Amino acid sequence: MPDAPHPTDFRLQVRALSFAYPGQTRRVVDLWSQDFGPGLVWLRGANGTGKSTRLKLLAGALAPQYGSAELQGCDLLRQPLDYRRQVAFVGAEPPPFEHLSPSEYFGFLSGLYPRAAVADWQQHIEGFGLQPFLGQPLRSLSTGTQHKAALAAALALNTPLLLLDEPLNALDAASLAHLRQALARAAEARDRLLLLVSHEELGVAPSACVELSA
Repeated sequence: MPDAPHPTDFRLQVRALSFAYPGQTRRVVDLWSQDFGPGLVWLRGANGTGKSTRLKLLAGALAPQYGSAELQGCDLLRQPLDYRRQVAFVGAEPPPFEHLSPSEYFGFLSGLYPRAAVADWQQHIEGFGLQPFLGQPLRSLSTGTQHKAALAAALALNTPLLLLDEPLNALDAASLAHLRQALARAAEARDRLLLLVSHEELGVAPSACVELSA
């Protein structure tokens, strides 16, 4: 499988990453090796190719049975805390800490991630139309609003690696336009990688597309 372009020293290296869910003998991800450079990379493939599972493995949300990944010199397994401080992930599940409001949620995360920016948070809550919901517990919000709050927080953390699973799902037109602006900026980045899975057309030109096979 060809590597995604990496015109700078920024590098995410995936080495023989493998995973099978409990009770299953077939590996959903089998000896996946790939080098990624900065920018916006679209992971594509048919159902069953483990797209979402790969993001969860890179996020540290699932533990591989074999292989590892290294981000900017930090190994996923040998240096898990240092690695995870460089990674943000938004999946299909509701954001954790559902008792917190969106503002409290970002405030908590910003204490863990050194590149978090309040100015960026403000920009994203406006772009996603979250102002009326900032003081309400996440668990009281609709699924779509929870998703927008998770996206706003993850984007504002400014982590070197941002992983998004189906980020365009269930967004209104204004929120979709705002997210596409963020994706366009990510495509031009030279110190960050935004790796995403989407069945929908992105609406912006990615830096690279990676076609996955089972």
